[in-house]
Amino acid sequence: MTRHGIDHNRLKVTSRRQIAHLRARRAHERQWRDVRKLARLYRQVRLAAILIGITATIVVALLRT
Repeated sequence: MTRHGIDHNRLKVTSRRQIAHLRARRAHERQWRDVRKLARLYRQVRLAAILIGITATIVVALLRT
């Protein structure tokens, strides 16, 4: 029988169950990394929208005077 091995963070993983667990954990981490990336993008877009709104309000106020 051949040995299945992955060297991950200097940890030798040899069983199929451990390999499956490691792959599932990496997939989960990748999914959450994408979620955090989208959340950061949403915050940036929201901040930009607020700043544009404030700037537009000031410009309109100045133009009316």
